[in-house]
This record gives sequence, structure tokens and C-alpha cells, in this order.
Amino acid sequence: MMEWLSFLLSLVPFLEVRFSLPLAAVYNPDLPLPMIFAICVVLNLIAIPLAYLLLDTIVPPIRMRSKLIDKLFRISVKRAKKYQSLSLIGLALFVGIPFPGTGAYSGALIAYIAGFDRKISSLAIAIGVCLASVIMLLATLGILYIQGITGF
Repeated sequence: MMEWLSFLLSLVPFLEVRFSLPLAAVYNPDLPLPMIFAICVVLNLIAIPLAYLLLDTIVPPIRMRSKLIDKLFRISVKRAKKYQSLSLIGLALFVGIPFPGTGAYSGALIAYIAGFDRKISSLAIAIGVCLASVIMLLATLGILYIQGITGF
């Protein structure tokens, strides 16, 4: 059960590939690492249209009904406004640096607030997801090697 849950974490905001890739590598030792990498990346890329869908259809009615959600959304907007002046390259780098609070969902929120073209910003976010995934793959390989979990 944990094997597939580790992959599905790629769809969870703020965890995404930063958490799912190392976890999936540990819980799925029988799968080749390139396959684990590909699954995590594809699932994290699915988060881009999912984030826009949530921002367009789900968040507005929930904000009207819940003061807590409205407050959380306003805090997110306030934080995201700091990054409004990012270029699309800056957006890709923001998403690509695997720190807490960066990722596909945060990138989509920034693009949404800044009014970036969705197709172009989605491409920038996708590039950032791929960059973060490569960084996490290298970190995962290093950790697995140091811990002696894999037979390199």
C-alpha cells in the first residue's frame, strides 16, 4: 500500500516531488529508479492543471463559505505578490528550487495572481518541476548510496 501512496504524494501541495521521489525510491526498491523518477515527475506535472482547476472552480465558492479558507487564501496571495515581478524564467527557477513552499502549486498560484498567460506559465512551471525532480533525484541517489541501500 505504501508503495503507491509514496507516488501519490507527488500530487499533494507542498510535498510534491520533493517528498515523493525519495520516499518512492525507498518503498519501491524493485522498481528501476528511472521509472520511479518518471512516475513522480508525471504525477507532479498533473498538479499544474489541477492547481489551475482548483483556483478557478473550487477555491472561490469555498472562500465564500469558510472564513478560514478565505484567510489562508489571502495570506497566500499576500506572500505570492512578493513574486509577482518574476519573469517566466524566474518562475521556473522558483518552482525548480526544492525548498518548502516552492513547487507546482505555488508556481501556479503566483502565475494566477500575476495574470501570466496560462500556457506559457504552465511551461515555465513544468520546467521548474523537471529541474526540482533532477535535483531531488541526485540528492536521493546520494542518500541511497551513503546509506548503502542500493548496490551501485
